[in-house]
Amino acid sequence: MPDPKQISGVPLPAGDVATGSVSVRVIRGSFANNVAGQPVEFSVDGKTQVINTDANGRALLAGLRSGAHLKAATVLDGQRIESQDIVIGSTGLRVVLVGVDPEAEKRVAEDARLAAGPAARGLIVLGPESRIVTQLTDDRLDVFYLLQVLNSARTPVDIGGPLVLDLPAEARGAALMDPSPKDATLNGTRLTVTGPFAPGATTVNVGFELPFSGGSVRLDQRWPVALQQLLVLVPGTSGIDVQSSALTGRRTASDQGQPLLVATGPGLAANADLSLEISGLPHHPVWPRELALTLAGVILSIGIWAAVFPASRPRHA
Repeated sequence: MPDPKQISGVPLPAGDVATGSVSVRVIRGSFANNVAGQPVEFSVDGKTQVINTDANGRALLAGLRSGAHLKAATVLDGQRIESQDIVIGSTGLRVVLVGVDPEAEKRVAEDARLAAGPAARGLIVLGPESRIVTQLTDDRLDVFYLLQVLNSARTPVDIGGPLVLDLPAEARGAALMDPSPKDATLNGTRLTVTGPFAPGATTVNVGFELPFSGGSVRLDQRWPVALQQLLVLVPGTSGIDVQSSALTGRRTASDQGQPLLVATGPGLAANADLSLEISGLPHHPVWPRELALTLAGVILSIGIWAAVFPASRPRHA
């Protein structure tokens, strides 16, 4: 749902509004606060008429000719709110006029004051937008943790130390990705976010390579704080599949026209272990490598033998 203030007064085509009609909705702060019985002025080609909003906060003016010029306005809580200049075309139109919700504005100011204050002891979780994404490129499996760290308090939260996430021991080339907070650091496979954590969501993104030698690989991860929902995304074109006892559902979706496997599961408690079996990885037979190693060993052995026991040479009289 868009921010109502961003579309206040903007005429939007509406298929469910008759051609030549304009529906004006008056709200106070949000779409949940319709203003009923509110006078709305409709100025059409210099002539003004007033229509009161109904129980849903809407006032409807119909029977307008194509090309007519219109402006809608209302005075709510002492503030005049106007629409843009509107030219009637071939479709019906909707307009929303958004007034200020004093209580909401007061809460916003209070939230800003608390967010700028000192941190209090509290808890954080990994929110439902957190996800694990795999990507296969040129026989390389990359794994991305896109984490949404949630603080539901109105003040900054101190969790009693940093948030520490140890990536799988097999992870290679781990790196932080934007956007990530300035207090996030990565030392080898250890991700540390010092905090405190601001109210709302903090995004932390990290990626790494997970080496594999066969057609499947196991990813083991312990989560230091509760994970509200398990979400694993796998590009469908790569042929990769993912299995885990923690996954309870799966569906296919589309990402920019490409198939995507979406695997989901319930939340995990703090310090819970997650094991994912990622299969369908490209692999090559190992016997050529083993044969090459064997031949190299034989050649090396022959060289050592020749150096230690040189061949006897014929004696000359």
